[in-house]
Amino acid sequence: MTRDFALIVGGASGIGLATAEVLAAEGYELALFDQNAEALAAARSRLGQGGWRARTYPGDVSDASALIAAVADLEQAGRLRILVNAAGILHLGTINEISEQDWDQLVQVNLKGVFLACKAVIPVMARLGGGAIVNLASQSGRTKSYYSAPDYVASKAGVIGLTMVLANQHARDGIRVNCVAPGVVETPMVAAAYTAEQQRRMIDTIPLGRFARPEELASVIAFLASERSSYVTGQTINVNGGSFMQ
Repeated sequence: MTRDFALIVGGASGIGLATAEVLAAEGYELALFDQNAEALAAARSRLGQGGWRARTYPGDVSDASALIAAVADLEQAGRLRILVNAAGILHLGTINEISEQDWDQLVQVNLKGVFLACKAVIPVMARLGGGAIVNLASQSGRTKSYYSAPDYVASKAGVIGLTMVLANQHARDGIRVNCVAPGVVETPMVAAAYTAEQQRRMIDTIPLGRFARPEELASVIAFLASERSSYVTGQTINVNGGSFMQ
């Protein structure tokens, strides 16, 4: 029997790993791409405890050749039906505090990485007659940000624009492309980036009074990747506890 794969870029931890668990429970074979080889091994072990298998691909999301190789391997193993772009890094500060090197590093991961993953996957999905792509942006890409740096905000706004143009250009290929814009999520990246006082101030701005849990984002991502959202494409879904309403 041909296996249907979901490729999660940035799948070794946080939202990416939570999404892998939800998609595995829905019957998809898993493929995780991440630069952290140790975290990938830990993720594979954790998934194995739930009875799920995962192919793992250590690599840099800004390296087109690594992504192309992973996708080629998956094309031999089964049908690549879902791509989730969850890799990302965060900078805080003002334009005066962000260097040109900081900008280049972050945009390489947060925006170019999404572009390269989509570029590697879309021809494969088109040959199969369709698929679903879900990109992770941020509330910061849609409105002002309290602490995020200009490079982070610009990269996430870019992901939203990239999502729309790809959805338009590849709808006739049967490929739906959508985006999720989280508010603040309880992940290791957030815990490392913000002080306790900064976290308290941000929580004070959220009507639901707390940060999101990774699995809450994962459930929305899985919905957008599924046939339950078969008439949804080119959209950015806010998941932020009411801190930004549109």
